[in-house]
Amino acid sequence: MLFLWRYLLGYIVIKITGENCEQILNRAAANGINIWDLHYKSGTIYGNVSIHNFFKLYNLKKGTNCKINIIKKCGIVFKLKKHKKRTGFLIGATAFMLILFFLSNFVWIIRVEGNEKISSSEIIMACKEIGIFEGVHKKKINSKYDSHHLQLVLDGISWCSLNIEGSVLTVNVSESTDSEKDERQLPTNLKASIAGKIKTIDVTSGDVLVKVGDTVSKGDLLVSGVKENMSSTLFVHSDGEIIAETNRVFSAEGEYTQVYTADTGENIRRYTIKFFNINLPLYLGNIKKQCEYSKKVTQLKLFDKYIPIKIAREEYEMTKDINVTYDKETLEKMLYKDIQKQVEEFNFISAVEGECEILYTERGILMKIPYVCEENIAVQSEILLDCIN
Repeated sequence: MLFLWRYLLGYIVIKITGENCEQILNRAAANGINIWDLHYKSGTIYGNVSIHNFFKLYNLKKGTNCKINIIKKCGIVFKLKKHKKRTGFLIGATAFMLILFFLSNFVWIIRVEGNEKISSSEIIMACKEIGIFEGVHKKKINSKYDSHHLQLVLDGISWCSLNIEGSVLTVNVSESTDSEKDERQLPTNLKASIAGKIKTIDVTSGDVLVKVGDTVSKGDLLVSGVKENMSSTLFVHSDGEIIAETNRVFSAEGEYTQVYTADTGENIRRYTIKFFNINLPLYLGNIKKQCEYSKKVTQLKLFDKYIPIKIAREEYEMTKDINVTYDKETLEKMLYKDIQKQVEEFNFISAVEGECEILYTERGILMKIPYVCEENIAVQSEILLDCIN
């Protein structure tokens, strides 16, 4: 917003030459004259200064051997001089500047920095809950109070700050770190996730309550995190693996005639202009056909800076339902592959397939396959100290 404001009011690109050019810069700083984009080249200082400050700066060169020359005049002010006889143009330009000045009192863009685990959209939604959104007046934002309020509303952040530059609000966050070390400090038991016969035990902490060859049921206590001493009770984080032989049954069901959604090749795009919370659709009517919907929002830039105007592109890919009929052999193969996929997702140490059971109906097939598996059945179970006390 600052660059746009400078362009509207106009600025001058200058060069300062002569002996001890730095004297001019020191005097400018002492008198509160802002010179930006300063750079030094071959004994000459280049920079930009506003029209008002240019005349002040020019007077400061008295008593020095320096010269201040104008390289270029930039901004709307200088361009309007060419059209000073065009009353309507000047009125429109003035109205535009007044509107822009009015809009500069509001937050146009909310930008999030420092986040990795928490999405920017989630943080922006949390800001909206505490009354900070695109279009809010800048005077309604109390950076110190609202940053603390945001920490209370949004889980997972340990620190945040709100910085306003022009019409851009930057939310800087620092996320909380839940280390494995902290998690391992919690007292836990190990319980059985499924019934089975214990094959091997490899426990690094906690009191083992079972032995190889024992048969356990789902939910049975395998390793206790409570250690009793002569004079006190110690709570520890139980950890380790208990491998057991388990019996599982996987099933899959399918009908001979199935419905699939296919793409017809017809695509429709629609665009909407978003300005703050105002949506301006660039289309008429609604789409009532069966379709798959996707949306992409792009924020526009002016002079390589984001402005509060977004273009939303909605895409509709037309689809239709197709009925496909399978014979018994094909459907059986499909169901068998489905069961194999289910078994692979469990990542067993080993899995021995049993005899397949198939139930045929008028509409389809139900397939069941038992497996004898070897797997780690030990799962963490937190010890609630309040309940013990």
